[in-house]
Amino acid sequence: MYKIAFAAMGLLVASAAHAQQSVEEFYKGRNVSIVMGTGPGGSYDLYGRLIASHYGKHLPGAPNFVIEHMPGAGGATAANFMFGPGPQDGSKILLAHALPLIEKLQGGGVRFESRKFQWLGAYDQISQVLAIWHTSPGKTIDELKGGNVVLGSMGRSHLSYQWATLLKDSLGAQFRVISGYPTGGELNMAMERGEIAGWTIAWENLTGNQHWLREKKVHIPVQFTLTRMHELPDVPTLIELSTGESKQIAEFLAAGTPHARAMAAGPGVPAARVAALRAGFDAMMKDPAFLQEAEKRNLAIAPRTAKEVEELTERIVSVSPEFVAKVKKAVGAPD
Repeated sequence: MYKIAFAAMGLLVASAAHAQQSVEEFYKGRNVSIVMGTGPGGSYDLYGRLIASHYGKHLPGAPNFVIEHMPGAGGATAANFMFGPGPQDGSKILLAHALPLIEKLQGGGVRFESRKFQWLGAYDQISQVLAIWHTSPGKTIDELKGGNVVLGSMGRSHLSYQWATLLKDSLGAQFRVISGYPTGGELNMAMERGEIAGWTIAWENLTGNQHWLREKKVHIPVQFTLTRMHELPDVPTLIELSTGESKQIAEFLAAGTPHARAMAAGPGVPAARVAALRAGFDAMMKDPAFLQEAEKRNLAIAPRTAKEVEELTERIVSVSPEFVAKVKKAVGAPD
C-alpha cells in the first residue's frame, strides 16, 4: 500500500519536474531526429541533411540533428508513427510528405489527421516533372500516348504514382505505371538500367544529377506544377494539357505540393517546444549560411510559415467526399 503511494508520488514529482523543464534544458546535449518517409538517396534525403546541419543552432540548447529513415506507404508509415506511438516531446520532428493528400486519397493504413499535426513551416514546394531516359520511348507527349512506355513509381499513395496515373487519364494514354520502388535512388537506377522509361521525379533529384541535364540524358515532356518553372519555360504543365474535371484534379493535387516540403511536430508536443521549433525554423530559412549551402547543393528554398501550411491543410482536408472519390479514381489511389 505504502509502496504504491510512494510510487504514485514519484510519478507526480517527475511529471512536475518535466513540466518545469525549460526548452533549453530539454534540448541541451540532445539528439533530435528528423524522421522522413523515404530511404537514403533522393530529394527528401538531400533536404533532410541540409536542414540537419543548420537547424540546431537556431534552437535553445543547440541540439544535434540526425536523420531517421522510415520508408513505407508513400510517407504514411512515418506520419502514423509521429502522430501516435512516436515520442510527443519534440525529440523527433517529421520531414513530411503530402500528408493532407495522403489522408484524403489513401484507402487504408492512415492513422493520422493532418490538421492535428503541429506544422512548423515549409521550406519549399515539391516541383515534380516527368523524366524520360534518353534511350527510352515516351520523350514526347505523342509518344506517351502509345502503349510501349513503362513508368516507375513508389507506392500507389505517393505523388510519383498519382501524377503519372493522372497524366495517363488526362491524355487517354496507354502507357503502364508500375509501383513499389522504395526510394527515388532506386527509381533513378531502374531508369538508367532501362528497366523503366522514366518516372515522376522531383526537380531537386534531377539537379542533384547535373550531368544528366548537361549531357541531355533525360527528356522532360511535362511538369506537374501550378505554373511553369522558370527553369523549364517551354515545358507544359499537366494543368495546361488537361481540360474539365481532369484539370480540376490536377489543380487539387498541385495545391498539396507545399506539404511535401514541410516539417511538423507530433500533436502532443508541448506548446513551448513547438513555439521554439517554429521560431528556429523561420530563423533557419533566413540564415545566410543555410541559404548559401542550399544554393551550392542546387536545392530551392521558398519558405512558408506554419500558419500558411495550416491554411493549405484545411483547404485540402475539407473538400467534399464526392470530389475525393473522383480524384481517387483518376489517380488510381487504393480503395
